[in-house]
Amino acid sequence: MTIETLLYHPHRHVALEGTQNIRDLGGYPTKDGKQTKWGKYYRADSLHLVAPEGHAFLQEEKGIHTIIDLRLSVEGKYKKKDKARYDFHNIPLIDPATFTTKKPATLVEMYILMLESSKVKFQEIMDVFLEKRGEPVLFHCRVGKDRTGVLAAILLDLAGVPRDIIVEDYALTGVYKELTEEELHKRPPMMSRKQFKTMLGCDPSYMEEFLDYLYKEYGNAAGFLKAVGLTDEEITLLHADFIEEV
Repeated sequence: MTIETLLYHPHRHVALEGTQNIRDLGGYPTKDGKQTKWGKYYRADSLHLVAPEGHAFLQEEKGIHTIIDLRLSVEGKYKKKDKARYDFHNIPLIDPATFTTKKPATLVEMYILMLESSKVKFQEIMDVFLEKRGEPVLFHCRVGKDRTGVLAAILLDLAGVPRDIIVEDYALTGVYKELTEEELHKRPPMMSRKQFKTMLGCDPSYMEEFLDYLYKEYGNAAGFLKAVGLTDEEITLLHADFIEEV
Protein backbone atom coordinates (compact mmCIF):
# COMPACT_ATOMS: atom_id res chain seq x y z
CA MET A 1 0.00 0.00 0.00
CA THR A 2 1.40 3.41 -0.97
CA ILE A 3 1.72 6.34 1.42
CA GLU A 4 -0.84 8.22 -0.68
CA THR A 5 -3.34 5.39 -0.21
CA LEU A 6 -2.75 5.49 3.53
CA LEU A 7 -3.04 9.27 3.77
CA TYR A 8 -6.22 9.47 1.74
CA HIS A 9 -7.93 6.44 3.21
CA PRO A 10 -11.71 7.13 3.22
CA HIS A 11 -11.78 6.93 7.03
CA ARG A 12 -8.95 9.46 7.47
CA HIS A 13 -10.54 12.89 7.03
CA VAL A 14 -13.71 13.79 8.93
CA ALA A 15 -15.61 16.47 7.02
CA LEU A 16 -17.56 18.67 9.43
CA GLU A 17 -18.93 22.19 9.05
CA GLY A 18 -17.12 24.72 11.24
CA THR A 19 -13.79 22.91 11.01
CA GLN A 20 -11.54 21.65 8.22
CA ASN A 21 -8.79 19.46 9.59
CA ILE A 22 -10.19 16.58 11.69
CA ARG A 23 -8.24 13.42 10.90
CA ASP A 24 -8.24 9.91 12.32
CA LEU A 25 -4.70 8.73 13.12
CA GLY A 26 -5.61 5.09 12.55
CA GLY A 27 -4.56 2.70 9.81
CA TYR A 28 -0.87 3.59 9.64
CA PRO A 29 1.48 0.57 9.53
CA THR A 30 3.99 0.01 12.31
CA LYS A 31 7.49 -1.38 12.01
CA ASP A 32 6.44 -4.65 13.67
CA GLY A 33 3.69 -5.46 11.17
CA LYS A 34 0.71 -4.05 13.05
CA GLN A 35 -1.14 -0.77 12.50
CA THR A 36 -2.43 2.19 14.47
CA LYS A 37 -5.95 1.72 15.74
CA TRP A 38 -8.82 3.40 13.89
CA GLY A 39 -11.12 5.52 16.00
CA LYS A 40 -8.67 5.96 18.87
CA TYR A 41 -6.96 9.32 18.31
CA TYR A 42 -8.30 12.21 16.25
CA ARG A 43 -6.19 15.28 15.48
CA ALA A 44 -8.01 18.50 14.60
CA ASP A 45 -8.12 22.24 14.22
CA SER A 46 -10.41 24.43 16.38
CA LEU A 47 -13.86 23.05 17.11
CA HIS A 48 -15.38 26.04 18.90
CA LEU A 49 -17.21 27.10 15.70
CA VAL A 50 -18.80 23.69 15.18
CA ALA A 51 -22.61 23.70 15.47
CA PRO A 52 -24.40 21.58 18.09
CA GLU A 53 -25.34 19.13 15.33
CA GLY A 54 -21.65 18.70 14.52
CA HIS A 55 -20.78 17.96 18.12
CA ALA A 56 -23.64 15.46 18.23
CA PHE A 57 -22.14 13.76 15.16
CA LEU A 58 -18.71 13.51 16.81
CA GLN A 59 -20.26 11.94 19.87
CA GLU A 60 -22.85 9.67 18.32
CA GLU A 61 -21.08 8.61 15.12
CA LYS A 62 -17.42 8.73 16.22
CA GLY A 63 -17.86 7.99 19.91
CA ILE A 64 -15.76 11.02 20.92
CA HIS A 65 -16.51 12.06 24.48
CA THR A 66 -13.08 13.41 25.45
CA ILE A 67 -11.47 16.54 23.98
CA ILE A 68 -8.06 18.02 24.76
CA ASP A 69 -7.82 21.66 23.67
CA LEU A 70 -4.15 22.62 23.28
CA ARG A 71 -4.87 26.32 22.69
CA LEU A 72 -4.67 29.33 24.94
CA SER A 73 -8.10 30.64 25.94
CA VAL A 74 -7.64 33.79 23.84
CA GLU A 75 -7.62 31.66 20.67
CA GLY A 76 -11.33 30.86 20.88
CA LYS A 77 -13.74 29.52 23.46
CA TYR A 78 -16.36 26.81 23.31
CA LYS A 79 -19.96 27.62 24.15
CA LYS A 80 -20.72 26.35 27.62
CA LYS A 81 -23.33 23.87 26.38
CA ASP A 82 -20.91 22.43 23.79
CA LYS A 83 -18.07 22.20 26.28
CA ALA A 84 -20.36 20.47 28.77
CA ARG A 85 -20.98 17.65 26.27
CA TYR A 86 -17.43 16.36 26.72
CA ASP A 87 -14.89 15.40 29.29
CA PHE A 88 -13.07 18.57 28.32
CA HIS A 89 -9.42 19.38 29.10
CA ASN A 90 -7.75 22.66 28.21
CA ILE A 91 -3.99 21.99 28.34
CA PRO A 92 -2.14 24.74 26.43
CA LEU A 93 1.05 23.27 25.00
CA ILE A 94 2.87 26.53 24.55
CA ASP A 95 2.44 29.91 26.23
CA PRO A 96 4.61 32.87 25.15
CA ALA A 97 4.12 34.41 28.58
CA THR A 98 6.11 31.58 30.16
CA PHE A 99 9.06 31.53 27.76
CA THR A 100 12.34 31.38 29.62
CA THR A 101 14.37 31.72 26.43
CA LYS A 102 14.13 34.02 23.44
CA LYS A 103 10.98 33.68 21.38
CA PRO A 104 11.33 31.09 18.59
CA ALA A 105 12.16 32.53 15.18
CA THR A 106 11.09 29.46 13.19
CA LEU A 107 8.49 26.73 13.45
CA VAL A 108 11.14 24.14 14.22
CA GLU A 109 12.46 26.27 17.08
CA MET A 110 8.88 26.53 18.37
CA TYR A 111 8.44 22.74 18.21
CA ILE A 112 11.68 22.22 20.11
CA LEU A 113 10.69 24.85 22.68
CA MET A 114 7.41 22.99 23.08
CA LEU A 115 9.26 19.81 24.04
CA GLU A 116 11.64 21.53 26.42
CA SER A 117 9.31 24.01 28.13
CA SER A 118 6.05 22.04 28.31
CA LYS A 119 7.05 18.70 29.85
CA VAL A 120 4.52 19.14 32.67
CA LYS A 121 1.80 19.77 30.07
CA PHE A 122 2.80 16.68 28.09
CA GLN A 123 2.55 14.64 31.27
CA GLU A 124 -0.95 16.02 31.90
CA ILE A 125 -1.96 15.07 28.37
CA MET A 126 -0.55 11.56 28.72
CA ASP A 127 -2.39 11.17 32.03
CA VAL A 128 -5.65 11.86 30.17
CA PHE A 129 -4.69 9.33 27.47
CA LEU A 130 -3.93 6.74 30.15
CA GLU A 131 -7.25 7.40 31.88
CA LYS A 132 -9.09 7.08 28.55
CA ARG A 133 -7.49 3.85 27.37
CA GLY A 134 -9.90 2.01 25.10
CA GLU A 135 -11.83 5.19 24.31
CA PRO A 136 -11.57 7.74 21.47
CA VAL A 137 -9.82 11.02 22.26
CA LEU A 138 -9.71 14.13 20.07
CA PHE A 139 -6.98 16.73 20.54
CA HIS A 140 -6.70 20.01 18.72
CA CYS A 141 -5.16 23.45 18.54
CA ARG A 142 -6.16 26.38 16.31
CA VAL A 143 -4.99 25.19 12.89
CA GLY A 144 -4.31 21.57 13.79
CA LYS A 145 -0.73 21.71 12.56
CA ASP A 146 1.87 22.77 15.14
CA ARG A 147 0.92 21.84 18.70
CA THR A 148 -1.38 19.16 17.34
CA GLY A 149 1.29 18.05 14.87
CA VAL A 150 3.95 17.63 17.54
CA LEU A 151 1.62 15.61 19.77
CA ALA A 152 0.50 13.46 16.82
CA ALA A 153 4.13 12.80 15.86
CA ILE A 154 4.92 11.65 19.40
CA LEU A 155 1.95 9.27 19.40
CA LEU A 156 2.78 7.88 15.96
CA ASP A 157 6.44 7.38 16.81
CA LEU A 158 5.48 5.68 20.07
CA ALA A 159 3.29 3.30 18.07
CA GLY A 160 6.23 2.46 15.80
CA VAL A 161 5.01 4.21 12.64
CA PRO A 162 7.87 4.80 10.17
CA ARG A 163 9.35 8.28 10.03
CA ASP A 164 8.33 9.01 6.44
CA ILE A 165 4.67 8.42 7.25
CA ILE A 166 4.86 10.66 10.34
CA VAL A 167 6.26 13.42 8.14
CA GLU A 168 3.58 12.99 5.48
CA ASP A 169 0.80 12.94 8.06
CA TYR A 170 2.10 16.29 9.32
CA ALA A 171 2.14 17.77 5.82
CA LEU A 172 -1.41 16.61 5.14
CA THR A 173 -2.72 19.70 6.94
CA GLY A 174 -1.72 21.63 3.81
CA VAL A 175 -4.40 19.71 1.90
CA TYR A 176 -7.28 20.27 4.29
CA LYS A 177 -6.61 23.56 6.07
CA GLU A 178 -7.16 26.45 3.67
CA LEU A 179 -4.80 29.40 4.05
CA THR A 180 -7.28 32.28 3.76
CA GLU A 181 -6.83 36.03 3.60
CA GLU A 182 -8.66 36.22 6.92
CA GLU A 183 -6.00 33.99 8.45
CA LEU A 184 -3.21 36.10 6.95
CA HIS A 185 -4.78 39.24 8.45
CA LYS A 186 -4.07 37.81 11.91
CA ARG A 187 -0.37 38.43 11.30
CA PRO A 188 1.46 39.47 14.48
CA PRO A 189 3.13 42.90 14.60
CA MET A 190 6.77 43.02 13.46
CA MET A 191 6.33 39.94 11.26
CA SER A 192 6.17 40.35 7.50
CA ARG A 193 3.38 38.78 5.48
CA LYS A 194 5.95 36.44 3.88
CA GLN A 195 7.31 35.37 7.28
CA PHE A 196 3.81 34.78 8.61
CA LYS A 197 2.80 32.79 5.55
CA THR A 198 5.86 30.61 6.08
CA MET A 199 4.89 30.09 9.73
CA LEU A 200 1.43 28.98 8.64
CA GLY A 201 2.89 26.44 6.23
CA CYS A 202 3.52 22.76 6.85
CA ASP A 203 6.55 21.95 4.75
CA PRO A 204 7.64 18.35 5.44
CA SER A 205 11.13 19.61 6.28
CA TYR A 206 9.77 21.17 9.48
CA MET A 207 8.73 17.79 10.82
CA GLU A 208 11.95 16.21 9.54
CA GLU A 209 14.00 18.69 11.59
CA PHE A 210 11.80 18.22 14.63
CA LEU A 211 12.21 14.44 14.48
CA ASP A 212 15.98 14.86 14.06
CA TYR A 213 15.99 16.76 17.36
CA LEU A 214 13.67 14.30 19.11
CA TYR A 215 15.79 11.31 18.12
CA LYS A 216 19.09 13.02 18.91
CA GLU A 217 18.07 14.24 22.36
CA TYR A 218 15.70 11.50 23.53
CA GLY A 219 16.22 8.51 21.22
CA ASN A 220 12.53 8.33 20.33
CA ALA A 221 9.10 9.31 21.63
CA ALA A 222 9.29 6.74 24.41
CA GLY A 223 12.54 8.32 25.60
CA PHE A 224 10.88 11.73 25.65
CA LEU A 225 7.92 10.41 27.63
CA LYS A 226 10.30 8.93 30.20
CA ALA A 227 11.90 12.38 30.49
CA VAL A 228 8.42 13.81 30.99
CA GLY A 229 7.93 11.49 33.95
CA LEU A 230 6.05 8.47 32.64
CA THR A 231 7.01 5.01 33.82
CA ASP A 232 7.95 2.15 31.52
CA GLU A 233 4.64 0.50 32.35
CA GLU A 234 2.66 3.61 31.44
CA ILE A 235 4.52 3.96 28.15
CA THR A 236 3.81 0.31 27.36
CA LEU A 237 0.11 0.83 28.11
CA LEU A 238 -0.07 3.86 25.80
CA HIS A 239 1.67 1.94 23.03
CA ALA A 240 -0.64 -1.06 23.37
CA ASP A 241 -3.74 1.15 23.39
CA PHE A 242 -2.90 2.62 19.98
CA ILE A 243 -2.03 -0.46 17.93
CA GLU A 244 -4.00 -3.36 16.53
CA GLU A 245 -3.45 -6.39 14.36
CA VAL A 246 -3.85 -5.86 10.62
